[in-house]
Amino acid sequence: MHYDDQAQIPASARQKFLARCVEAPSRIVESWQEHRTWSRERRSAVRTFYKDLGLWAGAPLLGKDPRTGRPGVLESVAQLRGGRPIETITLDSLPRHVSGAVVIGENQDTIAVSGLVSRRHRAHIILHELRHLLVDDGPPDGPGMAVHRHFDGVTVQGLEERMQALPARIREELLTRPVRLRAGYPDDEELTCEVFARAVLPLLDLDPAGQSAGPLAAAFSNRRSI
Repeated sequence: MHYDDQAQIPASARQKFLARCVEAPSRIVESWQEHRTWSRERRSAVRTFYKDLGLWAGAPLLGKDPRTGRPGVLESVAQLRGGRPIETITLDSLPRHVSGAVVIGENQDTIAVSGLVSRRHRAHIILHELRHLLVDDGPPDGPGMAVHRHFDGVTVQGLEERMQALPARIREELLTRPVRLRAGYPDDEELTCEVFARAVLPLLDLDPAGQSAGPLAAAFSNRRSI
C-alpha cells in the first residue's frame, strides 16, 4: 500500500491557519489587557474592603463579629452610605435565570436573592449587589429598582408579573412613588461588582460555627498579581 509523502492540506484549512496567525498579535494584546483589567479591579476590590469599609479577613457578611462586635460587610456598606438600612430577603418566586436584584427604597434598600441558589452563591450575590449600592446613592426623586440584563426589554406587563415576587410593602413603594427602573448595568460597573464579589468572598467567615470560606484563602489575600 502506498502513501503520499506529503498529505495535501485543503485550501480552506490553510486560509484558516493563516488567518489565525494574522490575528494572533491582537488576540495576545486583548488577553493581556483583560488580565490587567482584572488585576486592577481586584486591587480596587481589596482596597475597598480593607480601607473604605474598614473590614478585615474573617469578617462576617451579615451582622456583627461575635468576638469583637465590629460590623460585617452589609452593615459597613450601610454606614458608608450614610446609615441607610439594607435588608436581604429570599424570594423563591424569582425567574429561574435571575439570581438577584436590588430595590432602592425611600428610607432603606433591599437585596433580593433567589431561594434556589446555594448558600455560598447567595453570599456571592449579596456581595455583588452591595457593590452596586456603593456606586449608586439612590435616585433623588424616589425609590428605584435596579435589575440585571436578564430584564432587558421589560414591558409593563412583564414588570407587573415579576413584581409579584416582591413583598407587598416593596411593591407598594415602587408603585406609589416616582420610580427609576434600570434594566441592566454598564459593563464596567458589572465587572467592578463581579470582581468585588469574587475577591471578597474568600476573605469572609461565612459560618462562625466552622464552615468558613477559609482562613487559608484569607492568608493569601494580599499576594500581588503578576
